[in-house]
Amino acid sequence: MVLHELCTALNKLGHQAGLVLITEGSQQDQGFKFGYSNAAEFLDPVGSHYDFFSGRDAAEVDEFVRNACIIYPDIIKGNPLNGRNFVTYVLGKPGFPIESQFVLAYSEIYIEKSDYVLFKPFVSEWMHARDTLHWTQRKLNLTYVGKGQEFAECSTIPGTVLIERDWPKDKRQLAALLRNCKYFFSWDSISATNIDAALCGAVPVLMQDAQIPRSEIDQFELGALPPVSYEAGMEDAIPSNLAEIDAALANTQHLAHHLLASWQDRVQGLVHAIQLKLE
Repeated sequence: MVLHELCTALNKLGHQAGLVLITEGSQQDQGFKFGYSNAAEFLDPVGSHYDFFSGRDAAEVDEFVRNACIIYPDIIKGNPLNGRNFVTYVLGKPGFPIESQFVLAYSEIYIEKSDYVLFKPFVSEWMHARDTLHWTQRKLNLTYVGKGQEFAECSTIPGTVLIERDWPKDKRQLAALLRNCKYFFSWDSISATNIDAALCGAVPVLMQDAQIPRSEIDQFELGALPPVSYEAGMEDAIPSNLAEIDAALANTQHLAHHLLASWQDRVQGLVHAIQLKLE
């Protein structure tokens, strides 16, 4: 999603940015193969991308790619498409040392040193706390597992409703639950759904620390999560640090909208940084 959004932003700035699709390969084995397509199922339906392959023969496509600055996700080592310049976008904790002409980080918490940080919040129109009860007055509590099962033995917190990856089926239905949620017990420490919960005025409560330490999570670009730890039976309780929790929720809501509004300006800053270092 981030790479599709970046492609759209670059085109809005007047650059000819197109998409290269990964068709085979894995982070562990590499062996990546690539292809090009205008098929709707591979594209952001509201995005913008430059078509650099329709009506061109293979040699012309290869020439375009060779002369391009290619932005790879961090699962890909090196520059297998042999672009004139290449950037590695670190979108999570990398599985191996990043060796690149230009290291672009999605977040400062993912890599110690980078040439530029470009964070993109994904904020659905449905995720907001307008016209809702304050979280202390809500009765619904939710459990979310997500990627947490890779790091801990997960379970549904007693008295809560389990949110699954395929239920609710869309953001609008998820928001209806989150806007009525008090505590959002999350086994996935870095899920975007934690932020959705905060945007809807619910209190995210992280259930494990093995995925990424809480000290790092609280350095995330969207600000520290509310200072709440899980205790059995807390579902009906109101913590004593109410003001701190409310301040953390308000800060995340503010930062999400600020970062969303500044996205194009920050992409323009990325272009300048790449030009200064590589061109």
